[in-house]
Amino acid sequence: MENVREELQRRFGATGWRRQRDDLYGVVLPPDRVVPALGWLKAHTPLVQLTHLTAVDWIEDGEFQLTYLLTDPHGHRSLMVDTRIDRARAEAESIHRLWPQAVTYEQEIHEMFGIAFPGSPRQGMPFILEGWRDLPPMRRDFDTLAYVEKHHPMRPGREHTDPRTYVGKVFGERGYLGEK
Repeated sequence: MENVREELQRRFGATGWRRQRDDLYGVVLPPDRVVPALGWLKAHTPLVQLTHLTAVDWIEDGEFQLTYLLTDPHGHRSLMVDTRIDRARAEAESIHRLWPQAVTYEQEIHEMFGIAFPGSPRQGMPFILEGWRDLPPMRRDFDTLAYVEKHHPMRPGREHTDPRTYVGKVFGERGYLGEK
């Protein structure tokens, strides 16, 4: 992997090379260099399989992180390619032309985080959240409790009970352990 590290640094300005395990490495690329670097990796290294694409919301930094996981299926090694994009302009270049299955990852990330992948064939089509009209739910500023209280009011007759209190009431304080 040393030669891959050197080429990514030389050709694409990669930084932050790390070895997480014997079979897992990571690198950080500027957003505008990700797609050319992924294309180069697919064409010139054994890292030909897109195993996963995911996002992380770094709300404190005003950024989203995209992580592309590439795998060498014969050498059993993987490389995580990380990049950060501006949260206010949450947009990244699509990689569906390199790996057609990326369309599904991009569709899910768009729906869950609000990150757009212009040109990706299924952008804007419902994937999991049919009829969703709220802030994307994986963003850290999404308030799950407020959403549930607004859209799923408490049903009559339902109450919250602390499990320890319930067990104590039904079985006696220590009855659930078979003791009296």
